[in-house]
Amino acid sequence: MNKIAFLFALTLTVCTGCRSAGAAGPLDALRKIKIERETILMLGGNIPPVTDFCNWRGMTCTLKPGTFGGTAAMSLTRTKSGLIAQFQFDYGVMFSDAIQAQIDDYTRMLGKPSRDSISKSGSIDFRELTWSDSSTTFELSYKYVTGREQAEASATLSDNALTEHHHESLD
Repeated sequence: MNKIAFLFALTLTVCTGCRSAGAAGPLDALRKIKIERETILMLGGNIPPVTDFCNWRGMTCTLKPGTFGGTAAMSLTRTKSGLIAQFQFDYGVMFSDAIQAQIDDYTRMLGKPSRDSISKSGSIDFRELTWSDSSTTFELSYKYVTGREQAEASATLSDNALTEHHHESLD
C-alpha cells in the first residue's frame, strides 16, 4: 500500500451499520471519519457543534491544515439542515504507480467499481472510478496531462439521499 493510500486509510474509521438496520456493506466503512481531537464526522450525520476545525464558505467547510491526514486538502458540504452530505478529498499530484496502488487498495476493500471511465478533453485525460450502493457513492478521479506519469487525484464520498436533496434545493 502506498504512503498516501495508507494515510488515507488510517483517517477512515470503520462504521458498522451506519445507515441501515441490515448488514453493513463495504461503503459503510467510509462513512465515518476521525479528525483532530477525536472529532468524528459522519456522512449523513450532524455537523459537530464546534466547527473551529474548518473555514466555512456557504455550505462548504474546508478543513484547516493539520486537522486530518492522508490528503492534501479535505472539505465537506452540508445541507441547509446541517447534515453532512458529502466529503471531498484532494490528494494532490500522484505518480502512476501510487495511483494504481490506490485503485488496487480500494478494489480489494470495496470490490470491482460499478463504473470505470476514461475521457479526454484536449491534452487532458480523465479517469473516474465509482463504487455505489443504495446509500453511498464513492468516486475516485484522476486528471492526467497527456504524456506525463502523474495526475491530480481527488475523491468524493456522497450520501445519495442528501446529495440528491441538496442539488434539488439549489435549483
